[in-house]
Amino acid sequence: MPRQRKGKPVFSFTSLALGLLTAAVAAEEGAATWDCRSVNGQWVCSGRPQAPLPSAPQERTAPADTATARAASSSTQPRKLPPLRVGKVGKLPPAPQIAPQQVPEGWTCQADDRGGWRCKLVGVEPAGKPRLAKVQQQPRRPWLRPAFSAADESVFKTLVRLLPEDPWQRYCATGKAALGDRPPTRPEGQPLDLEADFSRSLAEDLVYFSGNVKVKRGDQHLWTDALLYDGKAGIVNAWGNVIYEENGYLFASDNAWLDLEQGRARMNHTHFILGPVPARGTTARSRFESETLSRHHQVAYTTCPIGNDDWVIHARDLKLNRETGKASGHHVWLEFMRVPLLYSPYFSHTIDDRRISGFLTPRIGVSNARGFDFSLPYYFNLAPNYDLTLTPRILSKRGFLGGLEFRYLLRHSQGRLAGEILPYDPVLGKARGQAAFYNRTQLTPHWSAQADLRYVSDKHYLNELGNNLSIASSRQLHSEVKTEYRQGDWYFMTRADNWQTVDPNISSSDKPYRRLPQVVLNYDHGFTPWLRSGWQSEFVFFQHEDRTDGHRLHLRPRVQMPWRHAAAFATPSLAFDYTRYWLPGKGRSLSRALPVASLDTGLFLEKNWGGALIQTLEPRLFYLYIPFDDQRDIPVFDTSRYDFNFSQLFRENRFSGWDRLGDANQISYALTSRFLTADEGAERLRLSAGQIYYFRDRKVTLPGQATETRNTSNIVGELDLFPNRLFSLRSGIQWDPYDNQMDRGEAMLQYKDSDDYIANLSYRFRRDRLKIVDGSFRWLLFQGLHAVGRWQYSLRNAITLESFLGVEAESCCWRVRVIGRRFVRDVNRKTETAVFAQLELKGLISLGKHVDRFLQRNIRGYGFED
Repeated sequence: MPRQRKGKPVFSFTSLALGLLTAAVAAEEGAATWDCRSVNGQWVCSGRPQAPLPSAPQERTAPADTATARAASSSTQPRKLPPLRVGKVGKLPPAPQIAPQQVPEGWTCQADDRGGWRCKLVGVEPAGKPRLAKVQQQPRRPWLRPAFSAADESVFKTLVRLLPEDPWQRYCATGKAALGDRPPTRPEGQPLDLEADFSRSLAEDLVYFSGNVKVKRGDQHLWTDALLYDGKAGIVNAWGNVIYEENGYLFASDNAWLDLEQGRARMNHTHFILGPVPARGTTARSRFESETLSRHHQVAYTTCPIGNDDWVIHARDLKLNRETGKASGHHVWLEFMRVPLLYSPYFSHTIDDRRISGFLTPRIGVSNARGFDFSLPYYFNLAPNYDLTLTPRILSKRGFLGGLEFRYLLRHSQGRLAGEILPYDPVLGKARGQAAFYNRTQLTPHWSAQADLRYVSDKHYLNELGNNLSIASSRQLHSEVKTEYRQGDWYFMTRADNWQTVDPNISSSDKPYRRLPQVVLNYDHGFTPWLRSGWQSEFVFFQHEDRTDGHRLHLRPRVQMPWRHAAAFATPSLAFDYTRYWLPGKGRSLSRALPVASLDTGLFLEKNWGGALIQTLEPRLFYLYIPFDDQRDIPVFDTSRYDFNFSQLFRENRFSGWDRLGDANQISYALTSRFLTADEGAERLRLSAGQIYYFRDRKVTLPGQATETRNTSNIVGELDLFPNRLFSLRSGIQWDPYDNQMDRGEAMLQYKDSDDYIANLSYRFRRDRLKIVDGSFRWLLFQGLHAVGRWQYSLRNAITLESFLGVEAESCCWRVRVIGRRFVRDVNRKTETAVFAQLELKGLISLGKHVDRFLQRNIRGYGFED
């Protein structure tokens, strides 16, 4: 949805520029005349109120080279102003000089027919020689020419020197803004310090300052060559190198006309630097109609550092409305590398955290299955708590695809409704689509309800029409509706769910069972540190189109007596497992009732090796006993065999689900040793090894599997090595002691030297099943250019499963990612090729597919902060 970065809004310098109003002229708005005298080479001025200010002044407009004072109503009291200190101000920085000015000279003032004053420069000015610069019409700029001229860049360099540091230095190095940390000082009540080479009272209510005029009030600073102030009318004219700064926000203008009472202002040829963003730009004319509304003409804006205009966004006209939080413009175009990239006759964007309706960034991709893929989402901000996004999508080989997403946030609920439809797919000759709905409602502090529903029209939809950058390895779409209750030691859940097969290689008979419904009630409570008790209970009705339906009830009360010490622990546990089945057509029910006894013990031993390293030894024993019960008549609804690994040594059941409870009379023994640094406790090396010894055969199996007769399991070993900050190695192995060969193995080696140099290499092996080599990298070729890639190859099948190669080009203010990807879509080895690109303009928008998210999933260690 359209959002703006937090912090100061882009181009939203209305309040800051209007701070100029109080900073430059709050000297004494009610003063009628000035009394100035020279003291030690400085002018010291004081004002005497002559007439009250009007309570409701009429609309006034003044040309840039004149100022008009109005007659005041005698009933209005003068405003109370902060103290004015005129003279040398030691802490004021020197007035910056942008460009030499040639000055017409002299002032004359005459009373007009409405009781005001009209002043014009007609001769030689006796002190100070500022002038009102005239705005020149900008010629049309040809393509491939810089957006900012050499004169513009010179102004930016002058402005940035007024900041405590160049905001782009830290931003380009770290991606974080350098300014904005100073707490703002409110100008109200602060004394106003003013310094000038010359001042003159031109008329009863008109005061003129010239020559290195400097004004300071709190965090607000103003520099100008000349300033004309009408105290009664509240009008200020400043001209000649006008510069305003507040908390890292800088504005420079040829001239400025300010109406203090109406909160209006006009500026010409404005250059600005927004330090906390950081960003910079120019406007030909700016008109501030109120404290919340401003209009700007011929705007150019970028977040690139000074001297670099790789990307610039232009607008012929721009309106900023801080009341609505909206920026809108006409004839807006984006140029990248001095070439126009995007154009829109109308532009709308948020300038704060509020959401507004408008187009989101387009997405572009190419693949051999879909052809050219272009989508342009449009966001509708329907209300503060719900919105709608419509996404028209053009696929050159498939036609038009429409998508929508509706989101809502209520007091106790939040949710999302999304869908896509392809009215006619010319390849398959039919309509296709997908839909999703999610809702979560907090009924009470302890009760919640959730619905998560998903549907696709056919098994091939996600592979052919889904986003290829996020194709999941999921082979089933899961939908469920459930309620939950959580309070203290209690947990209750009821659920109904369904599975839709989206992998074309899975038959309908292998589809998971539906649970219509599933009811769970669990309780767990620690009575004392040495006594813990509770139970697990579940009731489910399983339903399937091609397999046996049935009901299952499972109950498992448990009691534990944990004991822990700094150097040892022991946890004896006793449970009773009861499961009952009701199967249609069987004429009777089936049941299983078995005790489960276990004892988990371990030691923590530690040795210091000369002060630099600490080694630990952590032996662990786990005994498990479950008697045998013939379970061959019990159907398998949701149960499978756990993948054997190091953690499996300490499980009470070798099966997932409750359709099988494995018989056991066994003991697991394992040893873990760690090497830690003595000063930081950082783990440098961890070694673990373990095995299960079986005192009897394991007769309980899944259908089609034989009784396990070996008296030992595979030997499981793990090694994690972190020799320094650059390298890391993680590996695991399972050794078959009967065949004296490796049954499984895995190793992952990583080199990472910051985000610029990342290399990963891994190998996975399962005997008679797979041998896969996987490598990925992100490597800095030279400054600003990285190569990225991945290659996943099956040694067993002699085929590349997936590969991609691309580049990331990056500067301080933009990043481009382009990758080409080729991957195997199905077991028939059908492949697909796609090309994706993403252009990220830092501080503004990101165009194209989410290539960054794809790289994060596929290159271990890759990642950037948002």
